[in-house]
Amino acid sequence: MPEPDSIDRHIAHWSRELSDLDPQVEGIITRMQALARLLKRNKDAWLSEGGLKPWEFNVLHHLVAVGPPYRATPSQLAGWLDTHPATLTNRLDRLEQAGYVDRVHDPGDRRRLLVALTPAGRAVWQERMDQGDLSERELLGPLDPGEREVLDDLLRRMVRNAERDGPPLMPDWPSGPDPAPGADPGSGSRAGVDSAAGPGSGADTGSSRPAG
Repeated sequence: MPEPDSIDRHIAHWSRELSDLDPQVEGIITRMQALARLLKRNKDAWLSEGGLKPWEFNVLHHLVAVGPPYRATPSQLAGWLDTHPATLTNRLDRLEQAGYVDRVHDPGDRRRLLVALTPAGRAVWQERMDQGDLSERELLGPLDPGEREVLDDLLRRMVRNAERDGPPLMPDWPSGPDPAPGADPGSGSRAGVDSAAGPGSGADTGSSRPAG
């Protein structure tokens, strides 16, 4: 019998009130929810250690996601991040002052401005991603490689079943070096860091992965 954890105590408490409570289902779901909250707390911590707020990381994360030369229009970023354009403008001002982004003219249309990731922005994003990777590996530390493979497989089966009759839980990321003029700002993914996981930035679970 495995050593009991706080979830076992939670189940024992509610079993007194809910006679039909399935301890196995309750245990699995509650542990997933609790670990997702832990991932979020851990992510907030490793972002803060690098001097980044979640929204700052999200902007950098989406610029990296589009690929070289890491540029997007402000309207596309606003759509991907589900942020009001005026709010995004203020946030981009702060990121530009920090040296993490630049506003540059589109080489193909000088009337249009693009938001471009700077080397400093790429570097701070990479540092935080590396720290997130360490945090996630520490969480998985009690599992050996074979157990991780089994867990990954089981979760994949659950995701595939959930997606069978609904939208993908992790939408595709935007791609392409320079967005086409007039592109729909909502056409890209809002997945990833505060939309997953992200190294899993869907809804933010605190994961650092971009796939997320």
